Amino acid sequence: MPDVPQGLLLAVVPALSTLCAEQRSGVACVWCPRALPPGEGIGLSPDGRLRACRPCHTVQTRVLATYLDWYDHGITCLRCPLGPCERGQELGAQHLAVRERAGKPELSCVGCRTPIAPGEAIRPHLWQGLNGPVHGYLHARRCPASVSSPAPL
Repeated sequence: MPDVPQGLLLAVVPALSTLCAEQRSGVACVWCPRALPPGEGIGLSPDGRLRACRPCHTVQTRVLATYLDWYDHGITCLRCPLGPCERGQELGAQHLAVRERAGKPELSCVGCRTPIAPGEAIRPHLWQGLNGPVHGYLHARRCPASVSSPAPL
């Protein structure tokens, strides 16, 4: 299993307000409705109240690990800011494949807030939100919405 710090994995747990009482109390997995008897599951929060079943933990860890590998490459690659290099494309494809298998929702660009179509060149965009790191995506070059919009007067 990929090595992802538990604190970072906690950042991809759904918002507490979206979890049912069983999920918030650790009786059910935070990512699926599976019941977690005492002693089963993997603790995610420091107090152990947020827990995950092993299959969900494995999937979410892989999604996050591939995202971080892709992001780390992009911040050190001189070519990727101009459009992904071959390695950047490979890492992005790996992440998107894992993300799709995990049943994640469709992507949207945090820059222009439009959906990202399959095959569009994108890059990961990580920033510090109010509640921790936020893992998002941007169009690799200019956002299509900004290209078609008229210039302000």
